[in-house]
Amino acid sequence: MTRSLRLFAAALALTGCPSKDNGPAKVEHAAAVVDAGPPTTLTFVVTGAENGYLLATASAEAPHGGAAEVAGRWVAEGLCVAPTKDDGSAGCADSGTIPLSTGDNANGASISSYFRGESTAEVMHQLGYVASAFGNRELDWSREQFVANGKRGGFPYLAANLEATTDEARALGLQSFRVIERRGVKVGVVGLAARKATLTPMPGRMAGFSLVADDVALARAVAGARAAGAQVLGVVTDGCLHEVPEVLTAHADWGLAFVAGRDCEAPWPPMVGATALVYPGRHFNAYARVTVTVVGGKVAGVTSALVDVTSPAGSPPPAPEVKAVIDGWKKKHDDALGERIGFTASGLEQEGGRMSAWLTGALKERFKTDVALLNRKTVRQALPAGPVTKASIWDLVPFENEVVVIKITGAQLKAALSNIEAREAGVKSKDEQVFDLKGAPIDDAKTYTVATTDYLYLGGDGFKLRDADPAPTQTKVSIQAAIIEWTAGRKSDEKKPLETGLK
Repeated sequence: MTRSLRLFAAALALTGCPSKDNGPAKVEHAAAVVDAGPPTTLTFVVTGAENGYLLATASAEAPHGGAAEVAGRWVAEGLCVAPTKDDGSAGCADSGTIPLSTGDNANGASISSYFRGESTAEVMHQLGYVASAFGNRELDWSREQFVANGKRGGFPYLAANLEATTDEARALGLQSFRVIERRGVKVGVVGLAARKATLTPMPGRMAGFSLVADDVALARAVAGARAAGAQVLGVVTDGCLHEVPEVLTAHADWGLAFVAGRDCEAPWPPMVGATALVYPGRHFNAYARVTVTVVGGKVAGVTSALVDVTSPAGSPPPAPEVKAVIDGWKKKHDDALGERIGFTASGLEQEGGRMSAWLTGALKERFKTDVALLNRKTVRQALPAGPVTKASIWDLVPFENEVVVIKITGAQLKAALSNIEAREAGVKSKDEQVFDLKGAPIDDAKTYTVATTDYLYLGGDGFKLRDADPAPTQTKVSIQAAIIEWTAGRKSDEKKPLETGLK
């Protein structure tokens, strides 16, 4: 070993060094290598659960997040920000940059959800993403929309643990892994879906897929990627990082450089053997930088850090090419959803009773039913104080669901309301007995009309509404349109805010 390589390996062997990126401590690992030429550096930049949050969010201290702001930091680090070519090669000369995602790219913020993910797909294409794990929210729109967004984004979705058993499922184009080349090094990326991926989307959209155990799926994918020449191998997963160590401990021979995944509020170690475990943040508020050093075709060291994306004065400017794409979509968004339809003085908490009363009350009154029923996950964020616009509704409720009206008995209604996921309006509970708003107990034998979503009607979140009424009324009205119409009609303002009368 030359003196320069000895010094290089010694520097990499230091662990727990403070990060200059306002995130957790950097994690570093070095392996013993022979003198096999100069080192090659590859930089993986990983984001996760982007949920279409393309725009920076204003705050009292400094704006945070934003896809163009993330890209600006990549440019400041000397990384490549350009569309990846069709063959997987980088859009910049001599680039060692590999952008990846752990999944759940597009459904969340109105600038993405209203356009069914097309805006996020274009932005990720401009950022040069190479691959994304298949998130549990990728099929919140139709299968056809998913395929179209994949083409627009220019990168594959990876899910080694989802086995397609029908031609319709195979048409989604999910792959187990992808192998590309950067700076003369073959790089393999394996993807895993979360185990709830077959349950979360609209019932029927994951038909034709069977779930394979993660360790079995990884063994197959790793072998396939190595056979395709991968010298460096990483994993992106929509699953939980705390579940990874057990699998890696049993399979140290896989030689993974890193695994990037979700923080599911359970601890995980920063390293398992020579493999770094990496959390990339969410909503473009942060990204993980994983630097892999390769000598003689083998991994010699791995360094990882979480980079916070907050933009006080003096921060790197947004990347202009990415900002231009986002600005175009922002104009379309504001033209479609910028209209003010109300006002709230205090805002509404995401899990609060007034939020439930507002949304379900709007459906109940709009469709003149006895009860309205939604699931807790319908609402993805709080409603901030201030003007309420059409975009506010799409930010809260990003899902492509229509309202259906069903007729069920009081006994069936009680069973539905007992589901922990239920939000209800038109009923009150006291001492475990359910009453209607006039104070009369729900009659098991009486028939009630219920406004709900097609997602819940078809069995989402374990509701059995389809069994109760096989012939519902299909309103053909989206949940967003119904809530916007009711809210605008209420004419709330600073003198009479939206929350007035909500209980």
